Amino acid sequence: MTSYEVDKLAKAVAAEIVRRASTDDSLLDIIYPPKLMDVREAAEYTKIPISSLYKKVDEIPHMKVGRRLVFTDRGLIKWMKRQ
Repeated sequence: MTSYEVDKLAKAVAAEIVRRASTDDSLLDIIYPPKLMDVREAAEYTKIPISSLYKKVDEIPHMKVGRRLVFTDRGLIKWMKRQ
């Protein structure tokens, strides 16, 4: 296989990954890992006061690490779009 053919194949594979990533979050996570945020960072990101964020935490996708709440940028974006 020539370098031209390898480049052409690589571009086709990359284009297909990008196309599928638009509908498959697991592929998107590989290409662009989600940003993890604590409560303060999530409040700044969403422009919501920390106290309000705690009140709405049952609605917002999050994880618990020990006693700390951790949010992802994608989870916050999806939640904000539903509001």
